[in-house]
Amino acid sequence: MVDIAELTAPDILKLPAHLAARFKPSDRFIVWTDGDTLHLKRITPPAVTDIVGQAPVGEPLSLTEINEMVHQVRREQKET
Repeated sequence: MVDIAELTAPDILKLPAHLAARFKPSDRFIVWTDGDTLHLKRITPPAVTDIVGQAPVGEPLSLTEINEMVHQVRREQKET
């Protein structure tokens, strides 16, 4: 199915209603172009339980370790 999105002022891309209904107003997207093609990819942050599940059992994590884990997850998300 082909639909038309409309760029309105100021810089708002209006999606067809049935496509917009698939997302929440707070959803965020990665946007890039390839020639005259515009790509949108919804950013889906991992569940907190997924991040916690990666933590080693035992001593509490240091802030440095937590920071590195967050950066690693973000790097992995950029690759997908």
